[in-house]
Amino acid sequence: MAMSTTSTDTPPLVLLSGLAADARIFTAQKIAFPQMCCPGWLEPERTETINDYAGRLAETLDESPCIVGGASFGGIVALHLAEHIDARAVILIGSIKSPSQLPMYARCARPFRFLIPFMPVRFLQTLTRPIATRFVKRHAPFAYGLACQFRDSNPVVFKWSLRRILDWSITPKVSCPVFHLHGDRDWTLPLRYTDPDESVAGGGHVLSLTHPIEVNSYIRQILSEVASTSRTAPERKGPEHESLPK
Repeated sequence: MAMSTTSTDTPPLVLLSGLAADARIFTAQKIAFPQMCCPGWLEPERTETINDYAGRLAETLDESPCIVGGASFGGIVALHLAEHIDARAVILIGSIKSPSQLPMYARCARPFRFLIPFMPVRFLQTLTRPIATRFVKRHAPFAYGLACQFRDSNPVVFKWSLRRILDWSITPKVSCPVFHLHGDRDWTLPLRYTDPDESVAGGGHVLSLTHPIEVNSYIRQILSEVASTSRTAPERKGPEHESLPK
């Protein structure tokens, strides 16, 4: 996938969408940052790990230095992706840095992840049809957008992603700075389990859609910081992993 940039000092921006989402979640960011790209989700192998998946995803990107990031599950994959490419920074938007930051309900659900293959995702997608209508689009565009993205998502990718979230146990050790923005009213990945650099007042889980001004301002600050330090960045060490107990 070709990645463009607007200047020689600012590397391309690669953002990964979250679970059951796609590039539409970053519509406001694409307008603000023309150099941004949002790769589509590759169809995973059933038992493929996040790190192996990130390695395959890296092969679809240009080899030029870039800033990677993602929303929710996309942020988790972005951390692993940073181990396979020349990443200058990682941006987490409503995401988490390690398995220890998973909420209690996710940890409690781990013993039941064997049931994920039996989830009727196609049936659940049909239930979104009443929401994905012109009437809802006019009066509740946020709900309409999320419904359309879930309706159009690949059930194979959805089930694989959900399972990888529940069995995530390795914290990537990236050699670049990690920046984290989180909503203080995120009930999916509650703020109290995380340690973000900045929080958005009144922000929920889908910050890029509900609070685009704050998200774009945060990204702009990071781009400026990376651009100002890119020429003096220290030599990077090889990737390491830390295994956490399940």
